[in-house]
Amino acid sequence: MDLEIIKEAKLHVEDGNLPSLQEQICTLLNTSDLPREPDWPLIFHKVYLHSCLKGQHEIVNWLTNSIYPIMDPIQKIALRQIFSYGRQLLIKADKLKQLRKCG
Repeated sequence: MDLEIIKEAKLHVEDGNLPSLQEQICTLLNTSDLPREPDWPLIFHKVYLHSCLKGQHEIVNWLTNSIYPIMDPIQKIALRQIFSYGRQLLIKADKLKQLRKCG
């Protein structure tokens, strides 16, 4: 189930479609009849880094400011380390976009 969620979320990221990603995540957060609770730290980790890799600043900001704060403290501690790596990926993605514009 988690891999399906991640796969669909990554498609939204690649399209740069924040409203669709928000709808997907909010629906999952508000659904109580799931067979088991999704692995939110894994989902956040994969989608966040994919967003950084694709240079999707708006999605990265939404994940950081809306989803990360609602996680429990242990999950936050486990995920904290990806933010510096994510910033580096965003910088690289921005540089690649600039190079593509010039070439």
